[in-house]
Amino acid sequence: MPTKSSNGKLKPTVVPTKSNLNKANMSRLTPLIYMDLLLVGILSSFVANQVANAQTATDTPSIFGTRLGVGYATEGTGYDDFASFFGFIPLLQSSGNSLTFLEGQLLLSTPNRTLGGNVLLGHRFYSASNNRIFGGYISYDNRNTGNAVFNQLGAGFETLGEVWDFRANAYIPVGDTRHLVEESVFNVNSVLSDTFFAGNFLNFAGETSRQINRRVEVAMTGFDVEVGATIARLGETGDIRGYAGLYYYNALGSDEILGWRTRLEVRPTDTLSLGLSVQDDANFGSNVILSVAANSPGNRSRGSTSKNRVLARMGESVARQANIVVDKQFESELSKESFTVLATNPKTNEPYFFQHVKLGTFGGDGTFERPFGTVQDALNVAKSENIVYLQPRKNPGISSFTLPNRVTLLSTGPVQRLDTIQRLGAVLPLSGAGVLPKVTGSVALAGNQTLSGLEIDTKSERGIVGINTSNLTIRDNVITTGNLGPAKIKNSLSEGIYLENVTGTVAIANNVVKYTGSNTVLSHIFFRNNQGQVDLTISNNTIVGNPLSNSDAIEVNICRNIWGSDPFFSPCRESSQATVQILNNTLTNIGNPNAVPRETGDGIDINLGSYGKTDFTISGNTIQEVGDRGIGYGTSGTAQSTATISNNEISNYYRDAIGMYARDTAKVKMRIYNNKLSNNNFEDSTGFQSKTQQSGQLQVTMDSNNIENVGTNAVELISRDNSQTLANIQFNYVPTDGFKVEASNQAKICLQPRNNTSKLGFNLEQSDFSTLQVESTLLETNTGTINQTGTITNIPQGACGFP
Repeated sequence: MPTKSSNGKLKPTVVPTKSNLNKANMSRLTPLIYMDLLLVGILSSFVANQVANAQTATDTPSIFGTRLGVGYATEGTGYDDFASFFGFIPLLQSSGNSLTFLEGQLLLSTPNRTLGGNVLLGHRFYSASNNRIFGGYISYDNRNTGNAVFNQLGAGFETLGEVWDFRANAYIPVGDTRHLVEESVFNVNSVLSDTFFAGNFLNFAGETSRQINRRVEVAMTGFDVEVGATIARLGETGDIRGYAGLYYYNALGSDEILGWRTRLEVRPTDTLSLGLSVQDDANFGSNVILSVAANSPGNRSRGSTSKNRVLARMGESVARQANIVVDKQFESELSKESFTVLATNPKTNEPYFFQHVKLGTFGGDGTFERPFGTVQDALNVAKSENIVYLQPRKNPGISSFTLPNRVTLLSTGPVQRLDTIQRLGAVLPLSGAGVLPKVTGSVALAGNQTLSGLEIDTKSERGIVGINTSNLTIRDNVITTGNLGPAKIKNSLSEGIYLENVTGTVAIANNVVKYTGSNTVLSHIFFRNNQGQVDLTISNNTIVGNPLSNSDAIEVNICRNIWGSDPFFSPCRESSQATVQILNNTLTNIGNPNAVPRETGDGIDINLGSYGKTDFTISGNTIQEVGDRGIGYGTSGTAQSTATISNNEISNYYRDAIGMYARDTAKVKMRIYNNKLSNNNFEDSTGFQSKTQQSGQLQVTMDSNNIENVGTNAVELISRDNSQTLANIQFNYVPTDGFKVEASNQAKICLQPRNNTSKLGFNLEQSDFSTLQVESTLLETNTGTINQTGTITNIPQGACGFP
């Protein structure tokens, strides 16, 4: 229902059943109310007596004639400025006794140029004994606001005298008193709630909140009373009168209005009237109203010789509210509507289409209500951008299959989220059940797809394979491989995830990869690109290697062939580029550092060559029990790369926690910081070792690493041949070991050592026409001893090129 607001703003409720009078108005109007009520009581008694004793005046008979006039009034309570054209027509008159008259007005609203008007039938009689006029009227009013037309009946009582006057008017709207003048509808918000399947589609259930704003004009019922007195005389016929009174208005949906009004009426002659009115109420506020009216002939009687000013007023126009009082209300209605919308693919702007599979059922058609019973049934009919959605049920096992290009396979095992136009990351119904459908073979990927939620268990082949394709997401799978062929066979095709020349965006996340065989494999997660560009992310995977596997956990090769006999070998392309992130993985039991002979294997192995251009981020990984290096980073050819290695924890490895080399003309820029590197098993291991050979170049910053119990040297920087190393070693904590810097055979090393805490300090070695430069003023900021062999060149701080 509607709620009135004086400032045009919406209130939270709609139409009230009842409003209270404004208490502040009541308190300030109480004296006037008591005074007017007292006068009304006295006058009512007085009028009854005077009507019975009315008598004829002794003056010359008064005859009132027809007159016409014009007027203008400024804006007031519930109405706009208006001009008026009026006429006063006597109908019946008894000279000196009574007058029955018809009065009409044509009203022109000046803001919107609309016409309205009123007609009034009145009767007055004169009491000679009291020298007073008594009268009453009934009226019909019409007003056009420009938006709506209203009608009203009126009635009133008046008594006019030489000294004081009293009036009371009532206004009663009739017909349609409320008009809708403006309506606007808009949705406040739409809320999507649950998702559900129906047929082959994913649906959102939602609810729309719709707000309807309405502007309503309503004619108000009311009354007013006033009492006034003569202030001054102006010549023979003029005077100045002052009035004070109350008014009250009410309408359904509006606050009750109680206000006060004072006005000054100046009549210099009986043809001209000037008015000034001041009024105030809580709804319409304070208003100052100016009015002017002129009529011809004058309102006094013609041919009269009477000096009685009271009798002369018999022909005055009735003083009342000429316009219908209209209030403007604002309503607000809030409705809610339920709806269903199909989940839409933001890449295609088409609804997602699902092929449902429930293993072990029969006779289905791929709908949610009648799912297929096998994966292959779904793949046989799946089209581009379809999603095969798989429930395990009895989980009888799935044979090897190829997932067609642009077809995604998801199971209900993990929580599955899908980006839609309606909502990013919408959770699919039934997902998160925890049971993964089992594949007893391998899965081949054709590209532009996601594979998620499978248990892949293969004994004689790779788990997931993608070759010469693009844009893959592999997540939330458990992959177990183990070759059953002859032991110790290198490259025995048992990688958990094997990707060859895959370009575009590739994400490998939240997988568990295990190896249970005894043969050597390339790696558990193997990635190699010899062409194209790739954005590769390997994150949050858990890799558990067999101690006898002799393989790497994660291996990334950009534009480099490892095994010359590999059937998938292709020449490197100059356009080969990669952005690689290896984040937050857990890698354990990669090789066996204690085996005799030792079983080698790196936790993360990076191999770059030829034309490769790469940007690596290796961060947040936990690597332990490794047969060789925790992180290996090798570059050759003309490869150019940057690498950030940070916040990793590497322990119990055989050779290096982080080891790198740069050969040929390769160029590497590395930043290594906030890593925790420790090893309790092997005396000759290092925390970080770099080797530059031939014309390789390395710029490295080692900052704020914790390196302890790693062997003889926490850090080894070695440059040979014509290679070059620029090293900024600062703020590292090495409580058990030291730093070794070695330049030989025409190589060049420039060292900036600063604020390192170490037990053994720095061992600086120069030989064979090489150059070893040290920013010597910084050496004293480090703890531990400084041992020098050969010729060490002292250079100023900052000369190495670091800030």
